[in-house]
Order: sequence, then structure tokens, then C-alpha cells
Amino acid sequence: MSENILLINVHSSRNAGDAALVQVTLEQLQQNFPGCRLTLSMDDPSSHLGSEPTTGSIFAWVLQPMPGGAARWNLPRLAWLLPGSLLPVWSQRLLGRAFYGLTPASLRPILQAYLEADLVISKPGGFLYSSGSGLVLALAAYSLALALLAGKPVYLFPQSLGPLHRPWEGRMLRWVLERIRIVMLREPVSLRLAQAMGVRNPRCLLVPDLAFAMPAAGQEVGAEWLRSQGLDPQDGRPRLGMTMVNWGAQNRRFGQQQAYESACAAAARWFVQQCGGQVILFPQVWGPLESQDDRIPARRAAAQLADLGEAVFVVENPLPQELLKSVYGWMDLFIGTRMHSNIFALSQGVPVIAIGYLHKTQGIAEMAGLAQWVLEIDQVDDALLVERLAALWAEQEAWRAHIARAIPPMVAQAAQVGRMVGEDYASLRREKII
Repeated sequence: MSENILLINVHSSRNAGDAALVQVTLEQLQQNFPGCRLTLSMDDPSSHLGSEPTTGSIFAWVLQPMPGGAARWNLPRLAWLLPGSLLPVWSQRLLGRAFYGLTPASLRPILQAYLEADLVISKPGGFLYSSGSGLVLALAAYSLALALLAGKPVYLFPQSLGPLHRPWEGRMLRWVLERIRIVMLREPVSLRLAQAMGVRNPRCLLVPDLAFAMPAAGQEVGAEWLRSQGLDPQDGRPRLGMTMVNWGAQNRRFGQQQAYESACAAAARWFVQQCGGQVILFPQVWGPLESQDDRIPARRAAAQLADLGEAVFVVENPLPQELLKSVYGWMDLFIGTRMHSNIFALSQGVPVIAIGYLHKTQGIAEMAGLAQWVLEIDQVDDALLVERLAALWAEQEAWRAHIARAIPPMVAQAAQVGRMVGEDYASLRREKII
């Protein structure tokens, strides 16, 4: 049997971390479901470069992009979401035929993808957390609940859970998580939260982020890209890689964007002046919204360092995720605010200082035994980041050795996710046949 598999909660391939997670997920599913037909439900379907068919997402359907990089709720669509989606789902289950009489034409392809699927996979990532009024989280939960209501086996690939700010959010997620066949959480802090919420699912497991399992392009491929930018990777000059995020534009509660950017600039200046090094600022994410473009804060930080000339280099053209991971391997140290940039760098053996804006960063570092190298974005300042960078520079060889021991087991675990799902789905089919 060739299964129809729907991959939901896919954001955008203009996010290198998201693209890496999708790539590894697709590869593992293809290995464990030979001949399967994969469809992606995406917020940004036009960004997908693979051959798999795509459709929109529930989340994107109720959002309207605005000038300046923001988005606002489309209130008529939001009001129509429940009747427009539940009628075809319930009629399909109760009567064997989906009725779309209340479903807007633009929503029908999304629902058809749900109803035609044999199983539904929620893409790995970090979207089950509280923000704003809680509506974003409610929609993320509904994307999972809709598959459950349609009677589909649902699997949650390695995911962050929380933080949550309201009691009803925990109750809502508990209902969903208890009905998913396998819940994979990618950090101990997420697993502890699930336990504290009272989630009763015996297959709620701790599994590392799937980006650990993404292969890099060859080492020489990364070196060749650096040379193409006028950066000789073998000139003996130490290099610091860095990713930044425009968190203030994405989260109205965060008012320290200027201080954060100043701290990143101060650390870069210290590295150039004290270590004779070069700093490269990479875009890990460049859309789809302007507020999500990492080049914007990188340019602002670089402007503070204009007097350092070519010692500070901003990468303007985004790189494919395999190449990005390879290039990170040529860095001596890394300061990453984008969590998957840290995972890419660690997977290449590079010591990292992680700046966290959600607890997923602390959780990944905890799994790798690197918690002491995490700083919170709302607490970082010039002195603190420079002090941490100086300490890591002095201890880099010891931490490289630690990373060489800690990361391979995480890579091996992440590589088994598709097999776990394949075996469980096979057992489910046998039970139904019997």
C-alpha cells in the first residue's frame, strides 16, 4: 500500500531551520514508507523547492500580510473557520462523503488534503507556545485537532512545548497530545511541562531536534563558498559566525532590541580587536515576512562596526541549508540567536554561545550539556556577551572535545524518528486488519 501522508504545520523554506526539518522529515518518511505520496500544508507554499505537492495552511488562511512585514487577522475568515472546516470533516466520518456547502473555495484544498490523508505528521519545530492573546496557539492546536477529528493517525515529530501563560492553553494542549499516537518532544524542559500538565500518553518521548540529522554539504564545498566571497578559510584568521533575529519586530512585549543588537556588535568588535578575527553575520531566516528577515538586524549591527572594514561581513544572499551547515563548520566560534543555526554549528563541532528568546534554546543546550553557554535575549548586554565570548575563546578546545562526545548520540537518535513512526503505523494497520 502506498500511503497518502500529509505534513502539516510547515512554515516556510525561507527559514533554513524549517527547510532542514522538512528535508529530514521527508527523507525519513520516504525511507520508511516506500512509495508514499507526500503533501505539505504550508504557511508559505510558494517557497517549497521540492517536487512534493503543497497546499496552504489553516494558519495562513486566516492571516492577511500587511506592508512593513507584519500580518493581521482576517476576521471574516476567522469567524468562518469552524463551520467551514468541521462540516466536511464530520460529514465524511458520519456519512462517508464530505459536504463543502459552508466551506469557502479557498479553504477546500486544505481540507481535502486532510481528508485524503492516511496519516498526518506534524512537522518538527517550535509552534506550541503562548503568544499574544493565545489565538496563534489555538490555531496551531486546531490544525492537530482537525486531523484527529477526521479520524487520522497523527504523529507529532520532535517539537517544543511551551511556555504557556494561561490555564486553558494547557487544558487544550493536553486534550490534543493525549490523542496523538506518538508525541516527540525535543528538550527536557518540554517533556517536564507535558508531565506537569498531566498529559497521559505513554508514548510521550524525548527525541532530539531533527536538524541534528541533516547532512552538511562537503567540507570543501563550504570552503569554496567562502573563497567565492573573498574569505580564505585557510588564512589562519579566526572566524566568528553569528545569527541575529529581529525579535522586537515579532514580539511587541520585547523592548530590548537595541540593547541586544548593541551586545552583538560589542562581541564582534571584541573578537576582531582582541583575537585578530573576522565576523560573519549569516541570515538563517529571510522571510516570508519582513519582520522575520535576519539581514535587517545584522545590517544594523554591522553599521555600528563600520570602522572595522572587511573584518565584519554580512551575508546578503541566503544559502541552502546543507551549504549553510558546511560553512558554519569553518567557523572557530559561533554566537547564534536562531536555534537551528546553533544546531548546525554544533553538528559541525563548533563551540556555540546561544542567545535564547524561547525556552527551546535552553532545552537543546541542556540536552547537549551546554546550558552554561546560553544567555537570554532580554538579559544580554555588551559586558555580559563579551565576557562569555572571551571565556569560550579561552576554553574552546575543551568544549570542542565535549561537543565531539555529546552530539553524535543526538544525531543517531534524531535519525530514528521515521522508523518509529513506520513501525507504529504498521502495527496499527495489522490491528485494523485483524
